[in-house]
Amino acid sequence: MEATKHIPVLLEEVIDGLRLKEGDIVVDATLGGGSHTLALLRQVLPTGKVISFDMDAQAIDRFLRRIENDEVAKQAYKDGHLVIVHENFAHIGAALDRLGIESVRGIMADLGFSSDQIEEPKRGLSFTHEGALDMRLNQDDILTAEEVIRRYSEERLAEIFSLYGDEPKAKRIARRITTERKRKPIQTTIELATIIEEVFSGAERRMLGIHPATRVFQALRIEVNREFERLSAFLSDGVTRLEPGGRIAVIAFHSGEDRIVKEFFRTESKGCICPPNFPECRCGKKPRLKVVTGKPIGASVEEEKRNTRSRSAKLRIAEKI
Repeated sequence: MEATKHIPVLLEEVIDGLRLKEGDIVVDATLGGGSHTLALLRQVLPTGKVISFDMDAQAIDRFLRRIENDEVAKQAYKDGHLVIVHENFAHIGAALDRLGIESVRGIMADLGFSSDQIEEPKRGLSFTHEGALDMRLNQDDILTAEEVIRRYSEERLAEIFSLYGDEPKAKRIARRITTERKRKPIQTTIELATIIEEVFSGAERRMLGIHPATRVFQALRIEVNREFERLSAFLSDGVTRLEPGGRIAVIAFHSGEDRIVKEFFRTESKGCICPPNFPECRCGKKPRLKVVTGKPIGASVEEEKRNTRSRSAKLRIAEKI
């Protein structure tokens, strides 16, 4: 298996923002290429612990091969100071229970897809590679992009293209897909990308600045992997496991994901939600978080030059009260 091609985003900003010290327990909710995990490990060793989650078994295998050449990380893994969990981060609470861990000092999540996943044709995540319409990160999941394209109604397809992809031509693309699938099954990334591209005129394609299939592929990936649903579950359970003064840092690349994080932080930083005309609080809600980043942190000009995928990254940090 090849070494990771993934370049970590906002690495220094995450480390600075979490404010970890030796002996802390910290969660990397998205192992990916492993660079964030290794940086977190350096902050908490020799007595601390990093628990890293990933539902992609290949990502875990690739990371374990990577640390074969890293004596510190290799020893930490052997001694239990680095724990790898093959599970979606939505199950963070149950996983920590199994490990006997009640609370952690820090949590981070990089919600972007790694270069390793995007550039693997059989994953079907990219329209630049010929591959099956799969898009599953966890191969144990049942739903694939091919099934979505084959089975969903025209109305439902248009809904997810609009909601998850912000695609202005969602209805026209959905109509074209349902027409074409009656003629023959749509089974590959190139077949689907070609159908989408034909919805746009030549002038429209030139003005877009991105491939016409970009937003639809993004929407399908979100639907297949239940990304928004799982993100909400992770945020809720994760903050519950943070100890007072502990911090959570989340890097989002998609506007929908960033909205979920922003709204969650905002809601959890407020107390009483009773109507203004109530003479006294009846809900009993107390704030759980203090928002650290009023505005999200973006990549520096230098980082954007090194890694163009960092341009859309937004880092938000909050602290447990």
